[in-house]
Amino acid sequence: MARSGLTKSQVREARDRLLAAGRHPSVDALRHALGDSGSKSTIHKYLKELRSEDGTAQAAPGIGREDTGRALHALVEQLADRLHADFDERVRLLRAAHDEALRERERELAELRSTVAMLTARVRQLETEARSGGDDTPLRHWHDRQRAAGGFGHFDSSLLNSRSSLPDASPFDMIRAAARS
Repeated sequence: MARSGLTKSQVREARDRLLAAGRHPSVDALRHALGDSGSKSTIHKYLKELRSEDGTAQAAPGIGREDTGRALHALVEQLADRLHADFDERVRLLRAAHDEALRERERELAELRSTVAMLTARVRQLETEARSGGDDTPLRHWHDRQRAAGGFGHFDSSLLNSRSSLPDASPFDMIRAAARS
């Protein structure tokens, strides 16, 4: 069975589609547009014939460059639009993350302020109780034990501070002096 080859009309249609899309009709682009069929030499031959028929090769040799320039310009614009869109999306995501982190810090700060206010109120309450003679039972108990039998117990005079020859001021100092000796 004879195989059907590529026709000039197929190459013309593919070329016109590429030009309408703003792309340069190169041999590779045409072959791809034709479904990767046909040899490059056949496509090049038909493309050359179409250019001569259109009169583009003789009348205006710079037209191919203009097509290439337009195609490159369109490609650059597409890339620029994509870059701007990617940049805008990245900035939007970064702003959202920043705003969330800021809200989290504000929540933490509010919790800390609440804790400080609660502790400040408790300190004021304790100060007021201390000034007004409120419940000082634990302190009274400590002072009573200090007065009775010399603090933590009866210690003899052998537990004096070796540096000053004066008796130590508190039971803790006496225990520390005993540990040193």
